[in-house]
Amino acid sequence: MLVVRELEVMYQGVIAAVRGVSLEVPEQSVVALLGANGAGKSTILRAISGLLRGQGGRITHGAVEYDGQPITTFDAARIVRLGIAQVLEGRRLFGALTVEDNLRAGAFAARDNAATRRAYGRVMELFPVLRDRRKSMAGYLSGGEQQMLAIGRALMASPKLLLLDEPSLGLAPVMVQHIGKIISEISAGGTAVLLVEQNAQMALTHATHGYVLETGQVVLDQPAADLLRDESVRTFYLGLHEEGGRANFATLRQRRPERRWAL
Repeated sequence: MLVVRELEVMYQGVIAAVRGVSLEVPEQSVVALLGANGAGKSTILRAISGLLRGQGGRITHGAVEYDGQPITTFDAARIVRLGIAQVLEGRRLFGALTVEDNLRAGAFAARDNAATRRAYGRVMELFPVLRDRRKSMAGYLSGGEQQMLAIGRALMASPKLLLLDEPSLGLAPVMVQHIGKIISEISAGGTAVLLVEQNAQMALTHATHGYVLETGQVVLDQPAADLLRDESVRTFYLGLHEEGGRANFATLRQRRPERRWAL
């Protein structure tokens, strides 16, 4: 469904944020894009969704293809109409509007009323809590409810491909697990997902394939189950080490293991 070929992105014409990245997202799959802060994950999503120019970035090499069609030069509105929707990091809801109005905003570009009604029904099935909160102001929802609304708003566009940027950020562990299950349900319902996450454990548990980024380059490209079994990935990205338990990211950078994917 989605093919990214040798993508290079620069900001302000001098900062190389992405360097030769290639990846694929098959239909009805969940593909995880992992890496530390600054690795280039969000930049790749912006390059796919057409939001890069608004951030001062520019694709300098490579291509993005969707359903066999080059979309590298398309603007964001055209890309949404093709069937790609993005949930930005931080949710970016209209806090002063109701849940219902936020969902309607997600269907703004839709031209098929019947499809919009089907999308709304799907959102209510995935997120029953939103039905109970539909008259509530979005700004008063809990963090987990806001994340559900952000995903639901994107699904109102009936996308075939959903780009998720850090959906577990700031959520309690039980809600992280819930969001992970919902991502699997979205994929099973016919929408492919490209998932950017720092919570590698959650992402790889629900993904079919994973890519690991460092400094703007793909350094690992494997089935998700294989990445979960890889001790280097477990230690550096999952925070699991031989003594058991978890280590924080700052500690891991200091005692970083020798990597088999050295650049």
